[in-house]
Amino acid sequence: MKQESVPNKSYSVPNLERALEIVELLSVNGNGLTLSEIQECLSFPKSSVFRIVTTLVERGYLLKNQIEGKFTLSKKFLRIGLSTVDESSVVESSLPYMRSLRDTLNETILLGTIIEKQGVVLEQIVGNHGFTFMLTVGKQFYLHSSAPGKAMIAFLPDEEKKDIVNTIEFQKFNERTITSKQSFLEELDIVKNKGYALDRAEELEGVHCVGAPIFNQYGYPIAAVWLTAPSARIRLDDMDEIGGKIYSYAMEISKLYGYDI
Repeated sequence: MKQESVPNKSYSVPNLERALEIVELLSVNGNGLTLSEIQECLSFPKSSVFRIVTTLVERGYLLKNQIEGKFTLSKKFLRIGLSTVDESSVVESSLPYMRSLRDTLNETILLGTIIEKQGVVLEQIVGNHGFTFMLTVGKQFYLHSSAPGKAMIAFLPDEEKKDIVNTIEFQKFNERTITSKQSFLEELDIVKNKGYALDRAEELEGVHCVGAPIFNQYGYPIAAVWLTAPSARIRLDDMDEIGGKIYSYAMEISKLYGYDI
């Protein structure tokens, strides 16, 4: 039986092709483009560009900067990308390093990512102590008060970072919680400089966390690995030393994805 040939151009869907070209164009313009700039680059009819971009925004695939009127790709593409990289691949790649880190520090080690502006736990390796912390895989966590949230946001592209920070409500849990955008941005600068983030019992009393980002080959933070432990066992004075160790392990995992330090 003769094999069917690949469909030719007559089977194409013009608006779908245009949507894909718009996505590809924005993927190489990280600072975003306006409707006019998209139309000028691709020479599509303005009405077509408007309808396609509006639909992509409504479906959560694009973000619009209301001040500059520029459109950028959303984190939803990362979620789709993680299904091909995929989330299970990130977990499988990280597990040996998480176990080694747990055996080195004896505390619970977790892996998580950001999906649609919300932190999500992907995996955990429970600590060796009789009393230790456990989280449910799939549990969501706050970004402004968590070590993994800070670790990932600090290394996002500026526009995506700005977009996420602008959506954070900065809920106050105690006197240590960061409750303003400016203070949070200052904290992110510190995180980016050190390479790891700290949670100094900013949400839960008596719980300290230290985390570092995992990068793909483009230096994009696809996940974070972190330690969580009682503050009685992980004191404030210990956190920077532990941060350095977690950063080293995170960089080893990142190398698996082609990241070059």
